[in-house]
Amino acid sequence: MYQNRIVPIDTIVAALWDSEPPRSAVGNIRTHATGLRQAVGPSARLLNTSGGYRLDVPPLACDHVLFEAEIAAARVAAARGDHGRAADLLNSALGLWESDSAAVGVPRCGPLARWLAHLEEERTRTVEDLAATYLRLNEPRAALHTLMELLAESPLRSRAWALRMRAHHVLGELSGVTGAYFDADQVHRAELGLPAGRELRELYAELIAG
Repeated sequence: MYQNRIVPIDTIVAALWDSEPPRSAVGNIRTHATGLRQAVGPSARLLNTSGGYRLDVPPLACDHVLFEAEIAAARVAAARGDHGRAADLLNSALGLWESDSAAVGVPRCGPLARWLAHLEEERTRTVEDLAATYLRLNEPRAALHTLMELLAESPLRSRAWALRMRAHHVLGELSGVTGAYFDADQVHRAELGLPAGRELRELYAELIAG
């Protein structure tokens, strides 16, 4: 996001403190910068510039740049019908994550919080894309395995529930289709006070009828 660009001190302060920053904010940032220089090693340089800092780092040394490049390449491969290549790229992109959260332990304030939330949403979409790709490859068990953890973490993802229903349908498991639909409906009622959305209801009716 900010690599190879000057980041003003005010932006760094906003990313580190949600409320009024302490009087020692600038000194604290200098201390953090010293620690960061030691952490990044020889592949990157953190420079103190007029009014801010610049982190000079090769693009391919940034996990988030690699992640975005691989999911973009996967979507191109999928559009060409090369679903095996798409699956490999999506798995590689997800392999860059150590957990479902981005930048674990980093304070979530200001513009950084919004960017990290966007990155996590992209990860979630990528998991769903991988499950959809497995279905195109006629690997419904792999799709179900991929969706299991996602739905435990984010039980209101309608697309993920739809993919789970489709995977059970491909396997001929109509009880699995029904179970997935009613699980989704129960979660929506418990969390939102509303039944599962129209698209899920219509998909359920279509799959059961078919």
